Amino acid sequence: KYTRTGENRVMKIESIKIKNFRSYKEETIIRFDNLTVLVGRNDIGKSTILEALDIFFNDGGGIIKIDKSDLNIQAARNGDSETVISVCFSELPESIIIDSAVQTTLADEYMLNADGLLEVVKKYKNGGKASVFIHAKHPMNPDCKDLLLKKNAELKSIIKGMGIECENQRINTTMRRAIWEHYEGSLDLQDMEIDVSKEDAKKIWDKLSSYMPVYSLFQSDRKNS
Repeated sequence: KYTRTGENRVMKIESIKIKNFRSYKEETIIRFDNLTVLVGRNDIGKSTILEALDIFFNDGGGIIKIDKSDLNIQAARNGDSETVISVCFSELPESIIIDSAVQTTLADEYMLNADGLLEVVKKYKNGGKASVFIHAKHPMNPDCKDLLLKKNAELKSIIKGMGIECENQRINTTMRRAIWEHYEGSLDLQDMEIDVSKEDAKKIWDKLSSYMPVYSLFQSDRKNS
């Protein structure tokens, strides 16, 4: 188990999805267990899987630096200039603090995918800096969607306009919970990607980052930094 002493519990990698990265044109899923061995002939894409993980976890601070040349050649010719690397995690934190000091859970914030896993998606346009998304079953009812992206004043406006009871309108977590409970039964949960790389939602990603495993890539056939 990947655990850390103290309050933070490190999540466990369940799988990686790779799309438009070197030899992987279409989305390819690789699942992991406590021991995973990659076997195949030379130049079939074994190292690419490990290097994709290095890019995902270390954002260019590891061994591998992503650039435009990493795009799949055929996909690039067809006009697809976006590499996508997604990782699914299990052994999630039992609770997490997103706003102020109020604890919540990833399930209560509708941030888990259909399998009950946290799925973090990183998209690299032309080999550039990553945009980060959470792929989840999330409310799509227009009256209560995108609450994680809304500021305090916007949440207050929804509560006031719909006459929703909320015990503390200073805390976004409490207001989101009150709104979603108000629409329980008509949330219209669907697969969607929550952009957590900008605005207020960036705080969510900053917090989740502290639960990520440490990933180090060692290459025995070349010099390591």
